[in-house]
Amino acid sequence: MAVRDRRTGPVLAGLASALRSLGVADPAPRERWEGDAWVADWDGDVHGHDVYVLVMGAREHPQSVRLMLDEFTFEDVRTEHVGELVRKALTGDARVTRRRALLSRQLVLEVRTGPATYSASVSGDCADDLSAWARPLATG
Repeated sequence: MAVRDRRTGPVLAGLASALRSLGVADPAPRERWEGDAWVADWDGDVHGHDVYVLVMGAREHPQSVRLMLDEFTFEDVRTEHVGELVRKALTGDARVTRRRALLSRQLVLEVRTGPATYSASVSGDCADDLSAWARPLATG
């Protein structure tokens, strides 16, 4: 993993550590800078499921990032929580609930990391609308 900036190092190390703990042989995310923002992504197999992870950060906001885990987008994730959030979601230590929002139905993934609870939603009505790894997390 080529760390180009001290701000990305802890985030990417946490993500790589989480993926390694899930049995991923090559957990190094690809990193690139685009102006004042950086992007890192990884895709591969986790326990027989195709998974895509994207992390986006900005120089002016080094304490938090945007994290995409397949179809779920988490906003304002503390940098020190990225690895734990990914690990917990992919090991089943999270839940997906159904929610109505005006005229649409949403599936909401909630993950607790330390003192924070992060949530991200996608349009959908049933677990079949989710990535294979997220289906078992669906409740009620």
